Amino acid sequence: MPIFLDKKYINTVSPQLERFTWKKDILANCRCPVCGDSQKNKTKCRGFFYQKNDSFFYKCHNCGFGSNIYNFLKQVSPSLCKEYALEQFKESKSSGKPNMFKPKEKKPSPTNPPKQKLLNQLVCINKLPTDHPVVQFANMRQIPKQHWNLLYYTDDFGRFMKIVDPEVHAIHIVGKEGRLVIPFFNKNGDVVAAQGRSINFRDEYNARTTAKYLTVKTDKSPDRLWYGQWRVDPKKKIYIVEGPIDSLFLRNSIAMVGAGALDQIPEHLKRSEGVYVLDNEPRNKQIVSYNERLIELGKSVCIWPDSISEKDINDIAMTKSTRKIEKIIDENTYRGLEATMRLNEWRRV
Repeated sequence: MPIFLDKKYINTVSPQLERFTWKKDILANCRCPVCGDSQKNKTKCRGFFYQKNDSFFYKCHNCGFGSNIYNFLKQVSPSLCKEYALEQFKESKSSGKPNMFKPKEKKPSPTNPPKQKLLNQLVCINKLPTDHPVVQFANMRQIPKQHWNLLYYTDDFGRFMKIVDPEVHAIHIVGKEGRLVIPFFNKNGDVVAAQGRSINFRDEYNARTTAKYLTVKTDKSPDRLWYGQWRVDPKKKIYIVEGPIDSLFLRNSIAMVGAGALDQIPEHLKRSEGVYVLDNEPRNKQIVSYNERLIELGKSVCIWPDSISEKDINDIAMTKSTRKIEKIIDENTYRGLEATMRLNEWRRV
């Protein structure tokens, strides 16, 4: 693939990318258009274009999305993607080289452990002693113990990331750091990704305000990550929340990783009755924008009542049962014009 063509289309799409800039001739930076990047710090730019061999690639160090330029354009600008594919086809035809705009299927390295063996690198938290910090954290946050078998721990998350994805970019490595690990499974039960949650063990306040997430995938596909899709019943109402831990407090729930593609729900769940339950942050422009987009798409959304002051489901679960939370969500689910009117009352931005 001619390197100039990759760079040409990076520059072409750059006006759509917040805070885009070339750091070096082979490295560009922007706010990630897939996940929206940090909502607390608008100056954070964790999306990178980098050259590898004779091509450019994109990687977000917030949501973990990584792809070649074709798949990046397919995600953020389908019209440009078609132009890119056509121009590449013409270039390959004139040079006599095969057309490469569709990514090759990556053959697994013999040194990589099979996906089902990835969890052998971790310790399930229900096997840890009660005085272990991650167990204390799970108890502090009142994570239901029936779900502890889905949560793991490693004292070296940087090493675990390299095992999951040997090509993970150096800037993404966190070193030898202990983290709560949340594996992602597909509908067949295969491990397809993992999310590491850093934990400040000093007190509850710091644990909630300084926690950070890192996500790593077992492949380079641009597919969205959805947590919990292997355990939901498509025939029942599905609660679609923002975070994996939040989903553990509801009985039939999946979680998005990044809300940049709100309409890309897993194929086998598209016909299910679903309600989107975003965080209770009426002053957050991004949350308000996501709700507006969902309403435009004809989705059902939960607009939290004024009686709820907590920010997310985990916080609400500190004082309310699962059934009570679901009852509040059901009583405050709206759609269409009614949803728009209720959102306008709720928003404070």
